[in-house]
Amino acid sequence: MTTDITRPELTPQAVLEFYDTGEKAGPSCSLLTPAINAKLRELASGQVLEIRVDDPSAKEDILSWSRLSGHQVLAMFADEPQRLRFYLRKK
Repeated sequence: MTTDITRPELTPQAVLEFYDTGEKAGPSCSLLTPAINAKLRELASGQVLEIRVDDPSAKEDILSWSRLSGHQVLAMFADEPQRLRFYLRKK
């Protein structure tokens, strides 16, 4: 995936921050994907959602879910330990 965040196609129309607020590390996929779906419902086809998470397992969850759902992961970045950003284009 790319690391060039100056690309115009990576300009998000919405942001979803999904950080852990409990004692365990990171949210589970069972909570993350419904939150992504809810946020995507607010967007038109082709618009970009930026997803910010602190769960390292979210990488595989989001990549797998996007393949199944048809939404395109444009880029993924690791900002700091256990903080990831994804740019997802709605199908």
